[in-house]
Amino acid sequence: MKIAWIIIGSFLALFIIIQFFQPEKNDKIANPQNDIFFSIETPVQVKKKIVNACYDCHSEKTVYPFYNRIAPVSWILANHIKEGKAHLNFSDWASYDRKKQIKLLNEICEVITNGEMPLKGYVLMHSKSIINEKELEEICVWTEQAAEEVMSRKD
Repeated sequence: MKIAWIIIGSFLALFIIIQFFQPEKNDKIANPQNDIFFSIETPVQVKKKIVNACYDCHSEKTVYPFYNRIAPVSWILANHIKEGKAHLNFSDWASYDRKKQIKLLNEICEVITNGEMPLKGYVLMHSKSIINEKELEEICVWTEQAAEEVMSRKD
């Protein structure tokens, strides 16, 4: 029984210690002129759904849930955000060349249609991120139109 208390105490001490090692927050001040919605006209409903379903991991505008203050959950979330922004960062849209913007716009519709995004775990914790069939159709129509708009630009 004494060994059990030592093990429990050790785990509790370790849990407390790791709370002091938190990752950096995703709160970089971004230039609003670099955001996708600054350069591509977007219907209000589509913009709202993309912000609710995508921006926490794919922009500089993460709204952190209460459980983000608890390690190791904070580490997992930081990693998801880092990976998400490495693939697509809506806040840094202006830095992508035309070819990449078109590719990313096509991928947005594709990954949502295939159920790859938003992540299942994210949807479980954030009901606003659920994308229904009508919203999916609106997003895909928008991404197609936006890709055509980007393609026709004379940069």
